[in-house]
Amino acid sequence: MNDKKTATQKNVLAFGGGVDSTALLALHLNRTAGAKLLGISRRKLDKALPNFSAVVFSDPGAEFQHTYKNIEQARELCEKAGLEFVTVRREGETITEWVKRLGIVPVMPGGPHVCSLKFKGEVMAKWASESYGSADRVTWSVGIEHNEGARVTRFTAKRGSKSQSVFPLVTLKIDRDQCREIIAALWPIEVMKSSCVFCPFMQSHEIEDLTKCGDEFAIALEVEDRFEQASVEKNERWIQNGRPLNKRGHAPRGMWRVNSYASGARLFAKKVDGRQLSVREWAEKVA
Repeated sequence: MNDKKTATQKNVLAFGGGVDSTALLALHLNRTAGAKLLGISRRKLDKALPNFSAVVFSDPGAEFQHTYKNIEQARELCEKAGLEFVTVRREGETITEWVKRLGIVPVMPGGPHVCSLKFKGEVMAKWASESYGSADRVTWSVGIEHNEGARVTRFTAKRGSKSQSVFPLVTLKIDRDQCREIIAALWPIEVMKSSCVFCPFMQSHEIEDLTKCGDEFAIALEVEDRFEQASVEKNERWIQNGRPLNKRGHAPRGMWRVNSYASGARLFAKKVDGRQLSVREWAEKVA
């Protein structure tokens, strides 16, 4: 008897709850209307947009309330259509608890941007590994717009991986404005950009809007206050221990060679007149 499992293809939407991934889900749930809206044939749409077997949202625990509202809307529509909708989370702690525990900001000076990988990419990959058989191949549809082609390289699968990423918006040449048109026509509620409430890459107007959101602004303030505290503590610990360095020339774990906050590092990367503003300074600027 041959017990070898036949490999199957699983098509999954990486759903972030923002404009791009919502546009993809809206097209999937309304394919005929979507093709007509785009001015293409249904066959062309089906070729570019995989038929999803599941929609997965990885919750870092720090999204804006408007994103969580859209997540619930998506869940309801998927359940009505008989499409599996899954919310997954990183075990142990939320992204807010992680940055506060370590006393860091999502992008440290000279360091890489790893929060999306830790709290989204790795979590969804683990879910796929646990949910599907070892022989199954998983294709993730990722919401990257036509004019964001450079971002595609971040999602290139490692050699030998049984998963791959595809980018239907790029294939169909759909930009941000068209995504909004799709949502306006095919989605029941307004959708806004998704990000953590303390995303370091916010633009000026987004930070200014954040300062008017009581609870969400308070979280960003707590994150930066903890970073300021840790910058002093970890730098002093390094000095008190005789400025040791490991084999890589770095300060040992739990110690920093530089007081990053005193050197000008802040939560938000956006600069005003050549420097990063603190969360409190942004609030004062708006006021």
